[in-house]
Amino acid sequence: MPANTHVETVVRRFRENDFEVISVVVDPADAQQVLYGTVTRDGVLVGSYYCTDQFRQSGWRVLGPDGTHLVFGDEPVELTCDGDAVFLLMKNADSPA
Repeated sequence: MPANTHVETVVRRFRENDFEVISVVVDPADAQQVLYGTVTRDGVLVGSYYCTDQFRQSGWRVLGPDGTHLVFGDEPVELTCDGDAVFLLMKNADSPA
């Protein structure tokens, strides 16, 4: 990428029930690639998610509010899209402790 190329980045927000999802999106007019995002509930962090393969927009990892990866067995959970990561965080917050 040439040094004088400007890549636009925006922050997108939406609410669903008591949750607010905030995503950082690169090139919103064209490629619309999500870099990472957070999910909060009533202003309290539920968790965050980020993309491990930005080129393919796949390999989404999910972090709990303490910054540790959500794991399945010994491996970090890796999802195919950012929507799955948001869904997992919302469902995880709704699960009884």
